[in-house]
Amino acid sequence: MGTMRIDGHDIPFQENDNILKAALAANIEIPYFCYHAALGSLGACRLCAVEVASVDPTQSPRVVMSCLEFARDGLNVSVSAAAARQVRQRVIEFLMINHPHDCPVCDEGGECHLQEMTVACGPPYRRYRGRKRTFTNQYLGPLVHHEMNRCITCYRCTRFYQDYALGDDLGSMRLRNEVYFGRFQDGPLTSPFAGNLVEICPTGVFTDAVFRQHFARVWDLETAPSICPHCSVGCNTLPGARDGTLRRMRNRFHPELNRWFICDRGRYGHQYSEHIDRPLTPRVRDEKVSYREALAAAAEQIKAARDKTSGLGSTREDLESNAMLQTLLNKLSGRFATFSDPQIETATVAAVAALQSSGGAPSLAEIEQADAALVVGDLTAHAPMMDLALRQAYRAGAKLAILHSGPSLLARFAATTLTVPPQEISAHLLRLHEQATAAPTAPTAPAPSNKHEKELADIAVYLTAAQRPVLIGVSETMAVPEIAAMVQLATALGSRAKLAYALPGANTYGTILLTPTTSTTAMLEAIESGQIQTLIVIGNDPLGDARLGTRWRAARRHLSTLIVLDCVATATAEAADILLPVAAWAERGGTFVNYEGRAQGFAPVFQRTEPLPNTVEVLADLAHCLELALPDAAAVLSNLFPGYQAPLPGTLGSALSAPPLTMQTGTTIGPASSAHPGHWQVALASWYGDDPLASYAPALMELAPAAAALIHPTAAFKEGIEDKKQVRLRGPAGTVVLPVQLNNDVAAGTIALSRVTLTQLGVGHGDLLELEHIS
Repeated sequence: MGTMRIDGHDIPFQENDNILKAALAANIEIPYFCYHAALGSLGACRLCAVEVASVDPTQSPRVVMSCLEFARDGLNVSVSAAAARQVRQRVIEFLMINHPHDCPVCDEGGECHLQEMTVACGPPYRRYRGRKRTFTNQYLGPLVHHEMNRCITCYRCTRFYQDYALGDDLGSMRLRNEVYFGRFQDGPLTSPFAGNLVEICPTGVFTDAVFRQHFARVWDLETAPSICPHCSVGCNTLPGARDGTLRRMRNRFHPELNRWFICDRGRYGHQYSEHIDRPLTPRVRDEKVSYREALAAAAEQIKAARDKTSGLGSTREDLESNAMLQTLLNKLSGRFATFSDPQIETATVAAVAALQSSGGAPSLAEIEQADAALVVGDLTAHAPMMDLALRQAYRAGAKLAILHSGPSLLARFAATTLTVPPQEISAHLLRLHEQATAAPTAPTAPAPSNKHEKELADIAVYLTAAQRPVLIGVSETMAVPEIAAMVQLATALGSRAKLAYALPGANTYGTILLTPTTSTTAMLEAIESGQIQTLIVIGNDPLGDARLGTRWRAARRHLSTLIVLDCVATATAEAADILLPVAAWAERGGTFVNYEGRAQGFAPVFQRTEPLPNTVEVLADLAHCLELALPDAAAVLSNLFPGYQAPLPGTLGSALSAPPLTMQTGTTIGPASSAHPGHWQVALASWYGDDPLASYAPALMELAPAAAALIHPTAAFKEGIEDKKQVRLRGPAGTVVLPVQLNNDVAAGTIALSRVTLTQLGVGHGDLLELEHIS
């Protein structure tokens, strides 16, 4: 900590700050291109020139690049010095020699840093009259558009893509004045974080390909602070809308969570709100009706089965909507649940209970500071920004260990990877606990009965030797014993260890606090036995559930009325007797509670040309039709959580306090395969765009992997299965024929399948299915 002087102003700085960073923190503008707070300094653009006075009065001041010069106590800096201004002006002039003069039509207009710096620093006219250097643009996939002629060689793109996000299919090529940033050949960018190139690039070399299709000038966009609805991390975002439609998504800085970046699911998944099949008109028995008519029909059916009405909330609905549905059902003496799969519900309740008992989950910023980490499951698919945080820990030297059953992008950075069938995860975690409780310098000797004992011993050494170890599990692909085993391991490592779980939904933590005991099984059985005749579903798709969709569809026949409130055309919405379309998240306000238990508010960004009511409004109107007095959402939440105050949109959010949960007992995922000869265990082969909402985003879905049965080469050879050959898979819901794809990241005796295929077969992660060769 010290003080320096910039143009007559005393400016404080922190240790190891450069002049530029300290100046920007003090709101002093020094022009720059290549510097970025997340990427550090490079000195490539030479625009941040300043003049520094020499300590020796006999020596002349010198011009330095402020991003490369460390701040020092007593340093005297001038941004306005003539020599520094001249350097900056010449830099701009050289950049503009080859830059296209397409500002009137450029899609970066209004957010172009080069445009701003040219006005601030550059010469008022162009002297160069020769031919401009030109490049050929590349096709980089459906998400990112390439305009290479706008490049100013700041290297931000490769520094983010290669150095920060650790991608390997985009880089810089050629030399000197012909540096080209792109791929070796045309093709979609493979990184789950490629869309950040759009915001990293200061001149529009990389732009939002989805936004280009529905172009609008950025100054015409309506914006408001929001929260990403696609996973439990709760990244802060800034949606942009125009003319009643959502056009794009950008990052909004949060110092403890996503900071400068978001994943591609968060950036491009918003297309679901403009999907061609989105329900916009209420429907009763396949007939389009007015909102009031649909509301009256729903109220009539509920009155007819008043003591036999229950409801299903959703982890993708906000806290207010779930709480209002629960309150309405309490008035009707009905049941309330939020999950369609009891196994996932049980595991998630256990995960939230574990987070509460461990003192809370670490933020992404804290995960980045870890010096060792154990990940159980495929983190990239379920919480991509947790993956990105661990990549920063890896860059800083952290030892990563992965325990999983199917493909995982993060495994390529792991010091140790353990690939085992789903049913064996729990046993390996318990064995790791035994290893970790032994002396760090002398771990338990390898037992010949366990071929993974050496890897477990290595992981134990990483964790016990670490000062800031982090344990992260994916609750959707875990069961209670695995979750409990992670808690034991975290406890054994002591207070320095942090525990986190990637939960299956933007508001899973919040819904668990509303329903702290498992209730899905009881509801499903009550429907099957006729105890429930009317079911209200908000933002959920039980009929499309992977494991139990078949059972839910059979139970549907026992219902006299299915009432659905949703903004996407799910299987459940299509099967509804009464469908009430509701506003998507960007069209309303609300609260999501992320994996930390951090409650964050989001604001309505815009209204559609024909506005839709939000879920809370529909439930309030329904209660009015039923002649029931419901308090407003704020009062409901204050009753549920004493002292609760709705977090203001745009703020950092705060912990949602609630009574501690009790971890319930459960079984391991899937039955033992040895009891079913000829059967294979199933592992969920998810990907970063896999989400109930993002699956309605056409551009993102273009990148979805082709359906295939992923099998380990050794297991395939043992069973006589050849690569690319067709096999028939048989599950409870039917059969599917798929090509085999050999994959070294799949456990022996396990088949990794996409979520769509699991739904077609009626199985979930850890279940068993039959495989049949097709000659």
